[in-house]
Amino acid sequence: ETVLAGLVIGASMSASPAASGAAPPSVAERFDEIRVRADLPALAGFAMKAGEIVVIDAVGVRARGEETGVTTRDRWHLGSCGKAMSATVLDQLVARGDLAWDTTIGEVFADVDEVLPAWHDVTLRRLVQHRSGLPEDAREPLLALRMMPLETPLPDQRLKLVRVVLSEPPVETDGSKMRYSNFGYAIAAAMAERRTGRAWESMCREHLFGPLGMSETDFGAPGSMEAVDQPRGHLNGAPIPPSPFADNPQAISAAGTIHATMTDWSRFLAAHLDAARGEPGLFDPERLQSLQRPPAGGQYGSGWMVRRRDWARGPILTHNGTNTLWYAVVWMSPARDWVMAAVTNQGGPKAAQACDEAIGVLIGELRRLEQAETIPAMEKIETGSGSE
Repeated sequence: ETVLAGLVIGASMSASPAASGAAPPSVAERFDEIRVRADLPALAGFAMKAGEIVVIDAVGVRARGEETGVTTRDRWHLGSCGKAMSATVLDQLVARGDLAWDTTIGEVFADVDEVLPAWHDVTLRRLVQHRSGLPEDAREPLLALRMMPLETPLPDQRLKLVRVVLSEPPVETDGSKMRYSNFGYAIAAAMAERRTGRAWESMCREHLFGPLGMSETDFGAPGSMEAVDQPRGHLNGAPIPPSPFADNPQAISAAGTIHATMTDWSRFLAAHLDAARGEPGLFDPERLQSLQRPPAGGQYGSGWMVRRRDWARGPILTHNGTNTLWYAVVWMSPARDWVMAAVTNQGGPKAAQACDEAIGVLIGELRRLEQAETIPAMEKIETGSGSE
């Protein structure tokens, strides 16, 4: 997965009302126009201002060949947009003293003979910043396939991954270059499991989902096999029922196998937006800011890419995600106190472009609402509801 390098918004903005006085198209109408043009089963998105969802809509169907339409309460696969969640969980473990950001692979896996000495000094921080020396993702499919048949507990699968991946030498050892690698996050999760004796998924629920009230968030493809009760990812135009084979291996869940409702996702994004603005919340703002901040000379922090756009009036935090069956993207402007996110249940370039255009629609709506000074409080996003 690569982070979007640009954002095309001009073509997605509302047209001026016709001379006849006709109202401009609604968000749903514009979303549906984008969806049809891209030949997607569904498209959804939301915009936030100051911790409140002010625009949210969903159009299309949960699965091609079915009539059930998507809703704003449906669950969507977030792909690598979940990396920021994983980094946040790791940071909570660091705050508790279970790990440190300078904890090394060598310290945690000293007894794992397959781990080459060249990996020993790689830190937890470098793993989540994609500066560990792991190769880019071109080598991952074969390793992922090797993992799929394993019928063992997920922590044991992750240890297997550590043994396989770290038995090969790093591309470089000085951390000077960013190379996007999903396995870096999986290895970071394995380090957390070794230090705590707990499964990664359990830690996510305790330290992130529960405290933020994300009760409709979980791992893997959403929904059930028996009924189309949630959107289904699509491959080559066909809906894929949820199963272990409808997503990347759960052994690399820290790299991005989370699904969530848009409201649940917004709770997490609101916490990071507050932190980016230096506002107090459930999490220490300075700690989350350290995740958002890239190393000197870089653009990727810990689960966030930093960009600049004129409309944002300052730096933007962004990420996208896809497991090839789904696509998601988020853009956050701390200076404007804005968040925009879009999702679809199909992957590929057309899905990416459609979500990009949906973000443009949402930016246009935020501008319009600000100019009119009529931002409605559709849903207040609480970031401190207590653990489940």
